[in-house]
Amino acid sequence: MNMDWALSPWLIWFILGVAMAFLELTMPGFVVLFFGIGCWATAAVVLIWPLTLTQQVLVFILVSVCSIVFLRKWFMKIFTGRSSKQTETDYDDFPRGEQARVVQRIDPQAGGRIRFRGTLWDAASDKEIEKDEIVEIVSFAGDSRQVYFVKKPST
Repeated sequence: MNMDWALSPWLIWFILGVAMAFLELTMPGFVVLFFGIGCWATAAVVLIWPLTLTQQVLVFILVSVCSIVFLRKWFMKIFTGRSSKQTETDYDDFPRGEQARVVQRIDPQAGGRIRFRGTLWDAASDKEIEKDEIVEIVSFAGDSRQVYFVKKPST
């Protein structure tokens, strides 16, 4: 019985691609699947043209990197899904209660700026707060996720 088909390069690449796809189910990060896509593309190319091992590896690397760069974001949108009902208004890592320094005077009408974790942020408050004072982050200001509502910390 002839077993040459069992060692054919296209079949090895195809089976390796299937293994990568199943491995993706156990791995976080959604990256291994794209190596499986690289394996399947290499299997298809080897099925059409006879390539050396070096050429096969180059096709695998090229397709894998291109699929990660161009398809990962699109696949993440598809497989992450959407929630139809949002129950929380804040994020889990919201810095509620953290302190920041005012770098531009905060006016109730015009707002101001704070420095938090080394970055400047727009800030709003219902009271005037002078430059270089320490404030406490309370929430996002209105619908914005880039403006913090702050207050003077209670002592």
